[in-house]
Amino acid sequence: MSRRSPSGEAGTKPLGSPEPTGLVAGFEVAAKGYQSLVETIVGEDFSLVQSLFLSAQARPPVVVWTPRPVVLRSPLLERLLDRWSVLAVGSHPPSPDKAAAFIGCELADWTMQLDLEQRADDDPGPGAFVYRHYGAGIARQYGRDMTGLRPDAFAGHIGRFFSAVYDAVMRRPEPVFTEHEPPAAVLVRSWRRLVMPFCDPRGQVVRFVVGNIPESPVGTLLDVMHDAALVTDGQGRVRLANIAASTLLGTPSGRIVGCSIDELVPELRPLIAGASGEIEGVSSFGRREIGFVRDGRPLVLDVSIGGTRVAGEPLFVLVLRDQTERVARERSLALEVTRDPLTGILNRRGFHERLAPLLLPRRRRSDGFALLVIDIDGFKLLNDRHGHAAGDKVLQATAERISQALRGDDLFARWGGDEFVLALNGVTEPAALMAAADKIRRALDPELTAERPVGLSMGGAFHPLHGRDFESVFAAADKALYAAKARGGKCLEIAVG
Repeated sequence: MSRRSPSGEAGTKPLGSPEPTGLVAGFEVAAKGYQSLVETIVGEDFSLVQSLFLSAQARPPVVVWTPRPVVLRSPLLERLLDRWSVLAVGSHPPSPDKAAAFIGCELADWTMQLDLEQRADDDPGPGAFVYRHYGAGIARQYGRDMTGLRPDAFAGHIGRFFSAVYDAVMRRPEPVFTEHEPPAAVLVRSWRRLVMPFCDPRGQVVRFVVGNIPESPVGTLLDVMHDAALVTDGQGRVRLANIAASTLLGTPSGRIVGCSIDELVPELRPLIAGASGEIEGVSSFGRREIGFVRDGRPLVLDVSIGGTRVAGEPLFVLVLRDQTERVARERSLALEVTRDPLTGILNRRGFHERLAPLLLPRRRRSDGFALLVIDIDGFKLLNDRHGHAAGDKVLQATAERISQALRGDDLFARWGGDEFVLALNGVTEPAALMAAADKIRRALDPELTAERPVGLSMGGAFHPLHGRDFESVFAAADKALYAAKARGGKCLEIAVG
């Protein structure tokens, strides 16, 4: 249908006609004035609206009087409109006494109520509209609470436009839909705003609610990601969070946005703080692995972090991957390759890996270690008489009892067959080694088998006295072991210095 202006001005262009842009458009809007802007909106001629936004080099808003979810493609908007239809009085907007019911509904986080400003008794003029209730969800996106402010608190063309829309609603009490660029530096770049007036069916609009529905392409992309993703500012406040982040953190998505990262994963704070001063353009800060505890359960998170600046403010995107199971598998595999499967103590590989720091050059007299090579006396005969199952039990019991007699920094490994190797850190004197060997022998009492007593033959040597490398020290200890066996076993022989 054709569009007309209630002002009666000739030459008003229909919606969709080419509009002047740049400074020409700005002069045209300024010449026709604010009142003309209001009147054209009432008359469904939005040419001045388009010119106003184009002059500010901003995307012009879409304005319709009867918003339909099928056109706007917004599930949240659909729920708002459903609520609106329930409260409406026939074809009229809901009355003011029902406004509280709308504000109190589950969608209140994305609505805001406007009321006429209270004026002095001696002031006959009408009051201006001010925000009486500002939804927390909207406030989080704008980064400020607008409660108590007038619509023209928005800067520039945004403020003029919304003030004109509100005045137009006063004249034409039907829902009006607008889409515009937000006035603040936020990630959400496509905002859907539903203006729903409340009035007495017999009177003028005196109150209305604005439903604000952010539909962010960024947010949509985040939600289809398999990995958890958070967008935070430089202070660690969460600006966006996807569904996967809600699942990972065990927190409803509506409660994540606006939270400090310290409330969710405090271990992420150092990453954000360290990257805040390093952003140049679009920066990637690599991947980190951090520990995290949720509901008393330790988790391992792989974190990828990137950042940029919007209006001078640092913004970070953090992608979180739960690596708890992977890390547990890797630790299990590491144990498998470094542990003896029968006794559970170190095998040769595990022993060599743990021994490496002890082979570093000495700095103090106490630096160094003693090496014991231990052999079970008569083990072959025990195996032959009682079978390998009995021999395995003796090996397991021997390993367990010796382990219980050791200190935390001693290294104990099964070397093969019935032979064990023990590194005693800080033991550098024969007397101390003899005391340790005596403690190990006592740990085997009572005897491991009733049929045949089990004894231990031991050969000892010292690092670095008997060699600078492991092979030299082991050879000296092994030679001493043979000397102990030659003496009948069940004793300790120490290599000659």
